[in-house]
Amino acid sequence: MSPSSLAAATDPLLTVQEWRDLLWLAHGPDLMELTLPCPLAPLFPELVVPQPKLSGAPSTQRVGAYVERLVRYWLELTPGVTAIEQGILLREGKRTMGELDFLFTHQGRRHHLEVALKFYLHHPRAGGPSSADLSHFPGPNATDNFEKKRERLLTHQIPLGRATFPEIEASHAIVKGAVFYRPEENPPAILPAAMNPAHRRGIWIRADEISRLVEEPWACNSRGIIMTKPHWLSGWSADRATAAIPIAELFDALRVHLADSRTTDRPVLLSLADEGATHETARVFVVPAHWPDRPV
Repeated sequence: MSPSSLAAATDPLLTVQEWRDLLWLAHGPDLMELTLPCPLAPLFPELVVPQPKLSGAPSTQRVGAYVERLVRYWLELTPGVTAIEQGILLREGKRTMGELDFLFTHQGRRHHLEVALKFYLHHPRAGGPSSADLSHFPGPNATDNFEKKRERLLTHQIPLGRATFPEIEASHAIVKGAVFYRPEENPPAILPAAMNPAHRRGIWIRADEISRLVEEPWACNSRGIIMTKPHWLSGWSADRATAAIPIAELFDALRVHLADSRTTDRPVLLSLADEGATHETARVFVVPAHWPDRPV
């Protein structure tokens, strides 16, 4: 289906921000390389109309729920997809065995789709190669890590779907996100199995290091925004309603944010743009000063 015919066949129900985030999902590299391709329609930037019908503010600040909402709409845009079910709880008596993100039918075949948006921080541990027990890629909540997610997806979530619904003929996973590295380091030569070498990349610093934003070349000539949940997908661009502020002002705003007892232990995501740029040129995760010594 051509861009024009797809645009004519759909009635936009997303805000411009939501469209931008959906395109970020659709066009960006996978974080996890899996042999589970999904038959979703290609999306085109020209479908982002200036003032589409508003769907209202997201009902939750949970990033995962927001991503699932976008993927649901993506499925609805895909020709031939019918009978979409979402959030299927699997119970055995009173015990919850798990939850499937999506079931849908495409061209007469029943499909199972799992979706995830994950951010990991490169933090090498002593003791050999990265593993689920000693990962070099923990999440902002350090009890999570890349290998745990990979193993749960491949050995639990996907098999659980097929075991529960024998009619499933194809299983898929969409895992998007980014890996954040220290400003002075390069990605390691050896990555965990299934991590896409072409993954999105960012920088991470601790809350007691935010002066680096105004001291170091990688940031000090930038402008930026503090990204707010659930909009942790597409970064700042010149056509966003929210204007980027000079890095010195962003530093001051971040210092106030981190001084607030309600937010001091929460990670903060920044989207930066070099002076004169029209799109994000760097993304920075600011984690608590004690990370990863205890979960955030």
